[in-house]
Amino acid sequence: MDDSGGEGESVRMFRAGIPAATIVALTGVPRSTVFRRIQVATDRDPTLLSDHTANRKPPPVTEAKAVPAVWATRVQEILDYRARTGCWPHQYSEDTKTRAMAKWLAVRLAAWRRLELPAGHEAWLDEQLPGWKQPSRAVRDAQRWVERLNQLVAFTMQTGSWPRYLGAADEYERVLGVWRHVQRQKLSQGILAPDQLAALDSRAHGWRGPTGQGRRDA
Repeated sequence: MDDSGGEGESVRMFRAGIPAATIVALTGVPRSTVFRRIQVATDRDPTLLSDHTANRKPPPVTEAKAVPAVWATRVQEILDYRARTGCWPHQYSEDTKTRAMAKWLAVRLAAWRRLELPAGHEAWLDEQLPGWKQPSRAVRDAQRWVERLNQLVAFTMQTGSWPRYLGAADEYERVLGVWRHVQRQKLSQGILAPDQLAALDSRAHGWRGPTGQGRRDA
């Protein structure tokens, strides 16, 4: 089935509550294609996941699995962290324990979005950790920042160059070049978060240097 133009069949089926794995079986479309279409549609329309959840039939009781005992400890740590800071844990934090909490939550979120979270686990998390499916904008921004840093590091390792925002070879390089430029501006203005500065210094050596034509400093 072709999902080009408007909301395609795979996305309509997903919105109607049909699991992605079932869509693959019913349509014959490759699993990677179905998941990619759903992900793209979700990025464009955040209501897609809530519609899917609302329309999805509850799984048979026999499929339910017990929540691992260690989850209770991790959830309590996250609740304590939120009580202290008012925020969700960030993956770029200098604190090892905070990073571990953020990674644990990210894994659960990814499994839920892929519809791979075992039956019963979602309901338990909904009850024990309210709002876990909708991290704050600050958390989303923090996660996007880490993704950009990872992409910057990968780009420099692959090309031996800093990405350019003027005269970039493609849109991907331009986006990374702009991102690095913004971090340099924030540093000069004294508004770059300490955790982010430490991450840049430790992982992207020389990022503060002149942009030039995108060539890395010798």
